[in-house]
Amino acid sequence: MSRKNKRQTRQRNLALGLIIGGVVLVTIITAWRLVSSDSSNSSPHAISRLTASDFHSLAFSPSEPDTIYFGHHYGLMISRDAGRSWEATTLQNADAMALAAPQTNPQILYAAGHNVFFKSTDGGATWGSVATNLPGLDIHGFAADPQNADVVFAHVVGFVGVFRSQDGGSIWTALPAPMPAATFNLATGETGQTLYAAAGNAGLWRSADGGESWTQAPGIPGEAIVALAYNSMNKRLLISTYGGDAGLYASDDGGDSWKALGLKANVMAVASSPHDPNRVIAVDERGWVYVSDDGGVTWPGD
Repeated sequence: MSRKNKRQTRQRNLALGLIIGGVVLVTIITAWRLVSSDSSNSSPHAISRLTASDFHSLAFSPSEPDTIYFGHHYGLMISRDAGRSWEATTLQNADAMALAAPQTNPQILYAAGHNVFFKSTDGGATWGSVATNLPGLDIHGFAADPQNADVVFAHVVGFVGVFRSQDGGSIWTALPAPMPAATFNLATGETGQTLYAAAGNAGLWRSADGGESWTQAPGIPGEAIVALAYNSMNKRLLISTYGGDAGLYASDDGGDSWKALGLKANVMAVASSPHDPNRVIAVDERGWVYVSDDGGVTWPGD
């Protein structure tokens, strides 16, 4: 009887040991998977790479959520699968340094750059050069009013302030308020009354009266601001910066304060989707394309 009890005790201890060992093993595996997943998500992963000599502008289509435009010195490219693949458009051999796709009229698209001002009235199928009264066409900053596709703004190199057109880009009025000569990127806020200007080492500049006057934002992370984008759905301003703190940053108070997002890179262009403010696309200085679906916190790739 004593031997039988000892044998039963050993069997119970062995079974208990196997159970405890199994629980420990499952716990270790689960923890490893969580750590592995967090590590994977914390590092940005590109979904594609653009083959171009420069990387200047990005814009979401206002009518097709997965359609995105990319502009460079030699033309315009398009992706119809949310940035995973790209192809050339009919706009070629023209500098698409700045793009604008007004939300109120999906048929109208603008492309501006060095000695270039083009407009499409058929959703990008065809493009035509616009005759203007601008004093020059070296346009380093361009933006359209999100509520009125005919109201557009341009910063022309060598001239003070910005120019405003209310007829789709033919007749322009010079707004005399000075702004940094280094300005090379413009974005509108919820309406054309609010403007933001990226001015390199001179920082971020803002206008609350449609470009009639400008003030400098109190400060930006990094050494210079490169690209910017605004989404009226969540009222969020995005910027990219160069320097030791290079990366993508977000402001929910019009540029008074900033928080770092999960993409630490020299981002040359950024855009936020008018269909879903949590979807953000960016391209870095090497042409790698990143997409986030959580407002820029993570960039998981495919």
